Amino acid sequence: MCIDLHIHTTFSDGLLTPEQVVNKAIKLNLKAIAITDHDTVDGIRPALNKAKNYTEFEIVPGVELSTDWNSEEVHILGYYIDYNDSNLKTVLLSFQQKRMKRVDKIIAKLKNMGIDISIEDVCAKSKGTSLGRPHVALVLVEKGYVCSVQEAFKDYLSKGKPAYVPKEKLTPFSAIDIIKQSSGIPVLAHPGLLEDDSIINELISYGIMGIEVIHKNHNKAQVDYYTRLALDNNLLLTGGSDSHGENPLLLGSFDVPLNYFYKLKAIKKFLQYE
Repeated sequence: MCIDLHIHTTFSDGLLTPEQVVNKAIKLNLKAIAITDHDTVDGIRPALNKAKNYTEFEIVPGVELSTDWNSEEVHILGYYIDYNDSNLKTVLLSFQQKRMKRVDKIIAKLKNMGIDISIEDVCAKSKGTSLGRPHVALVLVEKGYVCSVQEAFKDYLSKGKPAYVPKEKLTPFSAIDIIKQSSGIPVLAHPGLLEDDSIINELISYGIMGIEVIHKNHNKAQVDYYTRLALDNNLLLTGGSDSHGENPLLLGSFDVPLNYFYKLKAIKKFLQYE
């Protein structure tokens, strides 16, 4: 039995509801999954409620925070967060409001290019509160301005393209603090996507507790390298598909060892923050 510790639902930019994710995980005979939506924890409770119908299956409550360091995106995963923590919810609400403002600015840029979409159109593509560029891309496809989500990003939404709007900055160090303040375990997501991975040593010194070594964008050499780096620094190993409900579905398609989950769970059991 395997696990998948990086999954997105309709509460951020995924295509499957939390309930659908759980059903598919069960069919795939997964032992545990983590719900790690972008900047929101709203999908965790529906997944937990659905998982009550199954024995020998567990949900890890999580979140993925997008941060910036030296003009590069660095994503930090938080596992076993207290998703009911009022301070965490306040922080995430601020993130969601900033996402909304960013989408407004993207729409304004698109309108200046003669592309007529509205914030209502974009909100209709999201069942959650965490709006993002993928929702804008879906509207562009629906209205016939592009043929695919990939084309939307390539022509308009990626960094350097005419409708790109940068995010308001959160540092990865602040993200680590936010996760720990909600009793969670901070883990560096998909380090293989970093153009400059010198930040990793700084994150280790600051107190990050794990590295996502298995990911859909990591080749074998990267998996081996980041595994050794994590072990050399006494960090947790994690891994996941980063599934967004795509077709063909990536959920559970990577051989993430069950032992990663057991170690993560054990750390949470004995974890205490001052």
